[in-house]
Amino acid sequence: MAPPIYCILSGGAVHCVPVTAFSSTSTSQTPAEFSRNPAVNTHSDSVIPPLTLLPAVVKIKNKNLLYTLNNPLLSDLESDSHATNDIALKWKWTRIPEIPEHSELSDVNGAADINYTNFAGNGSVKIDIGALNTVEDQLPIDIQSLLEKYATHAIYLPQYSVDLQTNLDSDYTQIKSLLTKVFPSWTCEILVKQLTGGITNMLLLCTHTPSLETLLMRVYGQGTNLIIDRHREFVSHLVLNSLKLAPPIHARFSNGLIYGFLPGRSLEPKELSNPYLYPMIAQQLGNWHHQVDCDYIEDGVEKLRKYTANLKKLYQLINDPQKPAKREKKVKKIISSIWDLIDDWILIVPANEALVDIFRTNLDDNSITELNIRDVIHKEFKWLKSTLNRVTKSSVVVSHCDLLSGNIIIPETEEFAGKIEKGVSDASLLPIEDNPIQFIDYEYMLPAPRAFDIANHFAEWQGFDCDRSAIPEPSMNNPVMVSWCKGYLNDINVSQQELEGLINEIECYYGMPGFYWGIWAMIQSELSNIDFNYAEYSGLRLEEYWDWKKNFLTKSA
Repeated sequence: MAPPIYCILSGGAVHCVPVTAFSSTSTSQTPAEFSRNPAVNTHSDSVIPPLTLLPAVVKIKNKNLLYTLNNPLLSDLESDSHATNDIALKWKWTRIPEIPEHSELSDVNGAADINYTNFAGNGSVKIDIGALNTVEDQLPIDIQSLLEKYATHAIYLPQYSVDLQTNLDSDYTQIKSLLTKVFPSWTCEILVKQLTGGITNMLLLCTHTPSLETLLMRVYGQGTNLIIDRHREFVSHLVLNSLKLAPPIHARFSNGLIYGFLPGRSLEPKELSNPYLYPMIAQQLGNWHHQVDCDYIEDGVEKLRKYTANLKKLYQLINDPQKPAKREKKVKKIISSIWDLIDDWILIVPANEALVDIFRTNLDDNSITELNIRDVIHKEFKWLKSTLNRVTKSSVVVSHCDLLSGNIIIPETEEFAGKIEKGVSDASLLPIEDNPIQFIDYEYMLPAPRAFDIANHFAEWQGFDCDRSAIPEPSMNNPVMVSWCKGYLNDINVSQQELEGLINEIECYYGMPGFYWGIWAMIQSELSNIDFNYAEYSGLRLEEYWDWKKNFLTKSA
């Protein structure tokens, strides 16, 4: 069985340490920092992912896309053929070696070949955790050195999967069991309330009734991780929490997360332009862009990818030990920026009639067909990227990339509600530590030009109705834009030159969100079972891009 591991953020780096390092078989005490240390039995407590999660039976509209989407997650462990109960039993009996008392702890970060030997007496496989290291990661790391620079941690249970339908039918029995493992002080007196979603994607409010402790559990349904890097989401959440920019993340399992509950409420689209709110939203986004280090996240994501790759090798060995390891047919592209992601989406966007019609109309080119539409889109994207890189130099920052109203949380107090109702901005900015605005949902976080993240947020002012009149004009003559940018720069007295430079930078990126979400929506039209016209939405968002391009070319002429 794939071992549960601690993902520990220490000294800015993510370390993957087996839970067995803190096993009850050792006389050493579990550090106080890890007080929520889950009582996980690595031999029997983890649950095999249900067969319904296998790619062959995933319930999406277009199953062919499943095999072409970039999906560097643990779902890659699942066989392309139907698994059997025999295979599952083999996994259950896999042993993980105990770590001797006072031994130095190796970081489980690497992707080298797995050492495996027959375990005396039962023929099961013993995995040498230390052998998972790459050459550059083989320096031993002891627990004390991690604690000296400790920031936060979470438990990762890569083989524990929650079945939504089963839990709905059984009063969340499996979910309650998982929570008692992650929080040993919790009894089974747990109240679970469904906040959003159905059996395809669910957000649950979980309360331990004796202590009134509350947290959230998000369970991802089938097909929802196909265009989202869950490793990146997880590591990003860890890093954000270490900076006090996100609630604690307690655990990650195969198809979901357990994390802290933020009191408050999310905004409505019309509230994004509220004069009392938007300077604080801007200030908080500027704080994000200033504080979060791209390298920390990239390092952590890479370690989890390597760890996952080794689990895939392990699965193949257990499935058929005599069969020689297959060479990878195709090395999956690593997505490390917004440009990489869009480029990857273009490779797999459905070449359907709706998409062809959109590009035929806007390019006035009847030669565009389903056979060449991806080439046409890629050519357009290449022009967009080269043009933006030529006309403006926007700093690359860790970006939220999905800062819509529902992902912004504000206090739910009478005093705060009264200030929103008055809709009057403060004469000065609050100290950033007093800013009450919080951002949630980190699924789409990636390094991106800061102007894209800002322009993308402004595009969300229109809501899902796509009322573009609600989007503020990026101009020095627009007092809303000026005030927003002062908040972002956290300087009410910022120089006109710096202010004008930022607004011009944002204006250049005003077309990119429409291109980005237009391609995304067309992919969703083939994947999602949600009752929403994604193809029509794709057309509306791409229309934003074309209108921006016409204005841009006119001004540049």
